Amino acid sequence: MMSTTRTSGALDLVVYGVAASLTALAVAVYRITEIVSPAGPAVTVGADAASAALRLSPGAAVDAVVVRAPDLGAGGRAWMIAAVLIAAVAAIIVAAALMRVAFAVRRGRVFTGGATRALAVIAGTLTVAVFAWPIVDGMGRQHAVQSLGIRFETLSMLDLLPLLPILLAAVAAAVLAGAFAQGERLQHDTEGLV
Repeated sequence: MMSTTRTSGALDLVVYGVAASLTALAVAVYRITEIVSPAGPAVTVGADAASAALRLSPGAAVDAVVVRAPDLGAGGRAWMIAAVLIAAVAAIIVAAALMRVAFAVRRGRVFTGGATRALAVIAGTLTVAVFAWPIVDGMGRQHAVQSLGIRFETLSMLDLLPLLPILLAAVAAAVLAGAFAQGERLQHDTEGLV
């Protein structure tokens, strides 16, 4: 009975990891299809740029406006597609690495090189994604907003605050990788003593 539970638990992990990866791919395909469509990608324009472009009366306010950028050039579309690919690849890598860690835990071999490396991969992937994605996405959105003739502040596109939880998850994965590496060393040092 115990081996059946272990096997089914491992299969669950594979199913969830594959489902997460397929979802990331599906979202990427949908978004890339939208970006290359003749209607152009949907772009959120901030309150200041939207209010100025719409020439609203002084009492009226706008939080944000989502617009389409049909005249976006190939360069802007390439930046937006690159941002989508960064997010999708990061999600797939993290899902695969999490499956590797979960398998190590499921087998009872927590302090193994594979689990430690997988945690390091998670930390590195999330860190790179947190800093690369907003820059690449911001470049694409900058091109899109410029194609609409809207003036804006370039730095307002780089908002890292919503990505802070992902950065904290990267730090947690790095700390866990360090702890797992220490556990690996201790396990190696104590082999044969018991």
